[in-house]
Amino acid sequence: MQQSNLAPMLQDKKAVIFDLDGTIVDSLRIWSRVDVLLAQALGCPDPDPALLHRLREEALERFRDAPQPYTAFCGILGEYFKSPLSAAEVHALRYKISREVLKKDVELRPGVERVITRLSQLGMRLAIVTTTKRANVDIYFDVNERIRSRIHLRDYFETVVTVEDVARIKPDPEGYCVALGRLGIAPSEALVVEDSRVGVTAARAAGIEPLVVREPFSEHDRPWLKAQARDYFEDFAALERALAPA
Repeated sequence: MQQSNLAPMLQDKKAVIFDLDGTIVDSLRIWSRVDVLLAQALGCPDPDPALLHRLREEALERFRDAPQPYTAFCGILGEYFKSPLSAAEVHALRYKISREVLKKDVELRPGVERVITRLSQLGMRLAIVTTTKRANVDIYFDVNERIRSRIHLRDYFETVVTVEDVARIKPDPEGYCVALGRLGIAPSEALVVEDSRVGVTAARAAGIEPLVVREPFSEHDRPWLKAQARDYFEDFAALERALAPA
């Protein structure tokens, strides 16, 4: 697959829809840190971050049609670490731990703010589709100074579809379909920027061509992502170069 100059192709597009965690914000390592702190609170002194990441991804895939997939994941963690807490109690503890981490430690992916501003300059309408909660989005948009010192995301994104807006999370296409409906455009008039197998699967199922920016947590899926993406970029600097005039 050859990377192409995207600027001419964007003439036929009206919007670019971004994933959030792992794509715009470098948060996957942060959520792994949250889950490490959670596992420690549940009685495991030295949890394996890779194991926790795998348990989270498997749980979200397994319970993607459930009303509360993250609560189901917390129930699995509680059982795994033999905690007496209920799934709801573990979820409440995870939420409490995550607040301060998201406010202070999450950062933008390097160079993503330049891509966002460039797309805006090119006349693209921008949206986000994420499996995270709106409360987390609000922290990234309005509270986290590491992010706000580089870009005010709320000024650029016309609509944000969160986990509260859908019945089924990625890899189901519902979130992307909701975004298309809010924007009033056809799938052929949009592009998606993603970083993971579940996100690309959702975009393809919604009929939208995905661009993929490499993310270390998805490295094991690299061959599949390269095959499925319209273009695969090693970082946002490469994507920015592809948006330059030919």
